[in-house]
Amino acid sequence: MIQVDIISGFLGAGKTTFANMLLKHYMRSGARPVFIVNEFGQTGLDAEIIKAEGFEAVELEGGCICCTLKGQVSVAMLSVVEAFSPTHIVFEPSGIFIFDDFFDVLKEEGVRGKCELGNALTIVDGVNFSYTKAMYGSFLYNQIKNAAVLILSKLEKTQHDPDELIADLRNINPDSFIMAKKWQELRDEDFELLLSERKGMYFDHPEHLHSHFQTVTLKPRNPFSQERVNKLADLCVSGAFGDVFRAKGILTVDSRATLLNIARGDVTIETFKGYSEETLTLIGNKINKKAVKAFLLE
Repeated sequence: MIQVDIISGFLGAGKTTFANMLLKHYMRSGARPVFIVNEFGQTGLDAEIIKAEGFEAVELEGGCICCTLKGQVSVAMLSVVEAFSPTHIVFEPSGIFIFDDFFDVLKEEGVRGKCELGNALTIVDGVNFSYTKAMYGSFLYNQIKNAAVLILSKLEKTQHDPDELIADLRNINPDSFIMAKKWQELRDEDFELLLSERKGMYFDHPEHLHSHFQTVTLKPRNPFSQERVNKLADLCVSGAFGDVFRAKGILTVDSRATLLNIARGDVTIETFKGYSEETLTLIGNKINKKAVKAFLLE
C-alpha cells in the first residue's frame, strides 16, 4: 500500500516549506515520493516551488476538496500511482481544509486498496496562531484535532512563548506529538521520530466557512524594483487592499525571479531558483481588486 501523508495547516503556516523538507528526507532514505498540492487560488505556485527542488509535483488549482475537487484528487492520486510508482504521496491540501473530506477520497473505488493514510501532520503558525484561532478557529481546530503530529513553524520569528503555544495545542489535542524545534535545526532523526507517531482519527464537522474567503489572482504588467515590491508588501499588510490574510506570487524584481510570500504580517521576499509565469494571488476578505489591479498594471 502506498502511504499518503497529509500536511495540513492554515493559510501561510509553512506547509510547502515543510513538504519540501519531508520530500528531501524521503529521498535520502531511498523512498520514491511524489507531491500533490491543492491550492485555493488560481495559481500553481506551490507545485512550482517543489518542482524547482527537483521533485515530481501535481497541482490541483482553484477549489477545495469539500466543494469541487474530491473526484480530481482521486484521479490525481491514481495517475501518480500509475506514472511514478511512488512509495509515498505527500499531499498538501489548501489551508481551507477539513480532514473528513480526505478520508472520503481514500474510500473511493480505485483508491481503496492502493493508497492508505500514512501520517497526518498539521503545521501550526507560531506567528499567527492566536489571530487565526480567534478568526478561523473552526478550520484550525479540525486540523489540529485530527493530526497525529503538530509542528510549530516560524519559531525564529515569533514573539510568543513556545510553551504557551504548546499548552494551547494540548487543550485542543492532548494526544498529539508536538514538534517545537526551529526548522533549520531539524535532522533526519527528527523526521523519523515525527513520522513514527500515529493515533486514531477524531471526526468533527465544522461550519462551512469558505464563503468568508475571497481569492484574487492577477498578472503584473511590468517588472518590479526592490522598492516597488516592498511597497506591494506594505499595501498587502496595511489593509490598503482589504483584509489580505495570504499573498503569494512570483515576480521579476531587478531582473531576478523573486518569491513573495505573505501570511498576514509575516513577509518573506526571496530569490526563486525555478521558472514560473509571473503571477500574484491574494486570499482574504473584501479584497479591493480594483486597487490591486491598478497597482500591478501601473
